[in-house]
Amino acid sequence: MPGGRLTAEDRRHIAEGLAAGLTYAEIARRLGRSRSTVTREIARNGGPHGYRAARAQHATSWRARRRKRAPAPASRRPPATVTRARCGSSRSGSSP
Repeated sequence: MPGGRLTAEDRRHIAEGLAAGLTYAEIARRLGRSRSTVTREIARNGGPHGYRAARAQHATSWRARRRKRAPAPASRRPPATVTRARCGSSRSGSSP
């Protein structure tokens, strides 16, 4: 599936290709992917000698998770009741 995300099977093929001594271009050609996709995948997941398909899949899942925003610290939270300033409270007819 060109243009989509790499699957666990794609990562397994990459690992097998590296173990067999194939070039990045040959691995990409066999997967039907661009060489840059394979190059980036290998670089971000251990390099040519440290790439492991299962570890790469786990790392990708970890990076893709949605992060929850941490609540603001108590000192930076807005007060429970907010008062509004009145427009033109002391000066009628003059601009601020």
